[in-house]
Amino acid sequence: MPKTLHDKLFALNDVEQQQLESGNNFNYMDLDFIDNPIPQMPAWNFFKDGEIAVTKNNRFSYVPAHTHSFIELNYVYAGSCTQYINDEKIVLHSGELLLMDKEIVQRIDYTGRDDVLVNILIKSDPKVSDLLQLIPDSINIVSQLIDNVANDHTLHNNFILFDLNQNVIAKNLIASLIQKGLTTPLPPQRNQSLALILSALIIELRTTVEKSVINFTDTARASLVPIIRYINENYLTATLGNTAKQFDYNRNYLSNKLKTATGKSFQELIDRRRLSVAENLMIKTDLTNEEICDLVGYRNSASLYRLFQKYLNSTPAAYRRKVHPRFDHLGQRLPTQEEVNNGGATDTSQ
Repeated sequence: MPKTLHDKLFALNDVEQQQLESGNNFNYMDLDFIDNPIPQMPAWNFFKDGEIAVTKNNRFSYVPAHTHSFIELNYVYAGSCTQYINDEKIVLHSGELLLMDKEIVQRIDYTGRDDVLVNILIKSDPKVSDLLQLIPDSINIVSQLIDNVANDHTLHNNFILFDLNQNVIAKNLIASLIQKGLTTPLPPQRNQSLALILSALIIELRTTVEKSVINFTDTARASLVPIIRYINENYLTATLGNTAKQFDYNRNYLSNKLKTATGKSFQELIDRRRLSVAENLMIKTDLTNEEICDLVGYRNSASLYRLFQKYLNSTPAAYRRKVHPRFDHLGQRLPTQEEVNNGGATDTSQ
């Protein structure tokens, strides 16, 4: 008897089984979180079969901060899910859908057995326009966001939150999209079917918008694209002074320009980048707090402590204990069972 969609989504996959048993986030893509602590998800891993991919978010762990080069829709099929989109906290409930632009920094809190999140990914590719050719031009901000993805001269920090519980047609369409996307072996004309269903879904979504953050029509914000990228890439050494000099701006003018466009001061942009890096290193590595301090550009652990207290109202040790089961209340790594069996030796130099 064929599995129902409910059965497919609640069944444990290999990654979930490992995360459930170990309590650790399983790095199944083998990403390097030390040299690239906020990695970009590799598109090739998802789009082997076409320009639209459907996957299930792996439960029983946290999803570290990351970016992607494609559009992503997150749909809560069951339960709930807390996400941070460019550090803005968003709590999603069953039937809600989050549409994210490319290049957004996204992280996801721990999801349990009853929390099923489905990812619908749309490749940033000229073919996407052909796939969605049935959507009338400029029908709504959804299609505008998708069209904007190809624009490299604008900020890509846009997202839209929808409540599909308001529209039974939209809810049925996304269930059909997920069912078709997860069907194996691949059904005939799979990609055409997914494109048609997605086109119909996008048309219906215009009636379900709960919240939107849209900046792609703002030319003032668009002029900040290279500066934001510079800050993100050089958070270890960037200061307001040397950044202003790099882009031939007056310090005060640049400071005000950043605050107006992003709602954050220059120092807050740096701090939040460092925080995301530190969080990822705590989730994905066994590095000590002192080693993490060095990697995020701090000279001592007191600075890391102030950072976590300011933005998370937590100590680094408490946060690490929450996201990494191999650390105690002091933030010290606990020995593995293998190390216990070998006499309790630990290696914290990893």
